[in-house]
Amino acid sequence: MGILEAFDNDSRPVIMPSHFHKAGKLGEKGIVTFSVSVYEKVLNEYSTIKVAESGTANGKIDILKIIDCDVLFYMSPIGSAIAATIMQEVQYLTGVTSFLFFGSCGVLDKQYANKIIIPTEAYREEGLSYHYAEAADFIELSGYIQIKNAFDKYKIDYIVGKTWTTDALYMETERKVQKRLIDGCVCVEMEAAGLQAISNYLGISLFIFFFAGDILGKRWESKNRGSTLRH
Repeated sequence: MGILEAFDNDSRPVIMPSHFHKAGKLGEKGIVTFSVSVYEKVLNEYSTIKVAESGTANGKIDILKIIDCDVLFYMSPIGSAIAATIMQEVQYLTGVTSFLFFGSCGVLDKQYANKIIIPTEAYREEGLSYHYAEAADFIELSGYIQIKNAFDKYKIDYIVGKTWTTDALYMETERKVQKRLIDGCVCVEMEAAGLQAISNYLGISLFIFFFAGDILGKRWESKNRGSTLRH
């Protein structure tokens, strides 16, 4: 059975979050960053309390409540499989029904380098989404209209376009970049398709936006907006 036949919605998962965690009702909204600098800034500037804990064999992931705005907050690992799996665990632990993710990406053309990017669809060049949704080239990122409306309200400059979700940072080849540009992609990252697939599966809301961390054009360029690393 190949990845295109991985979706199996007709039988029960053998392992579920309930095997490791207790279900909770700790909040409805969650904000998630991929950046340790953003995480540390939140800890320094806001009052927070730890309300739950997820994690992997690499270490614990604290789930915090930002008291001033009554939202939950955590720092996600990078990569579709682990980021989306941790989101599923956090959702079970907390009962969050609406997640906002933000982080850096690679833009596919220099003209997009100084914009916030609101992705509308994700090209599925990763593995996890195929386990949670029927095989297709793209998955719609259904929260983009609400993000667009919010940015319009606060007069935040942005562009909209498709994103390319890949598992392989070092195999973003020149040929693939050109193909994705033809498909309408403006950026590349490693999580959006998987996060959306699990969100659809769980019946929760997902909102994502990006900013440029580097540029994939005729030659690679680092932007370093918000972090020295993509995400």
